[in-house]
Amino acid sequence: MVHTETSPEAAHASIRVLVGEKLRYLVPMTVMFMTCYIGLTILAAFDKGVVGTKIIGSVNLGFVLIAVNYLLSWGLAIAYGFIAQNKFDPLAARAAAASRKAE
Repeated sequence: MVHTETSPEAAHASIRVLVGEKLRYLVPMTVMFMTCYIGLTILAAFDKGVVGTKIIGSVNLGFVLIAVNYLLSWGLAIAYGFIAQNKFDPLAARAAAASRKAE
């Protein structure tokens, strides 16, 4: 059998490219979020004095770190949306087209 650009191997290759590109972004984003989330939990559990440090009035460091965690979550979600639109969606469209042609 002659392998053409529309062969199943080409379709699988385009899917591998998509998965590799997604992992390139998702792994660091997940590690960043989990480090901050688990780090805040550990800090709150084992060093209440640091977390209870007053910043402004009754606002303490714990509240600030929780707010930063929320902002980080939203920031990562927004960044993922932009990355998905500009990188993943075109790759997924190419993979879907290659898969349809390979059938």
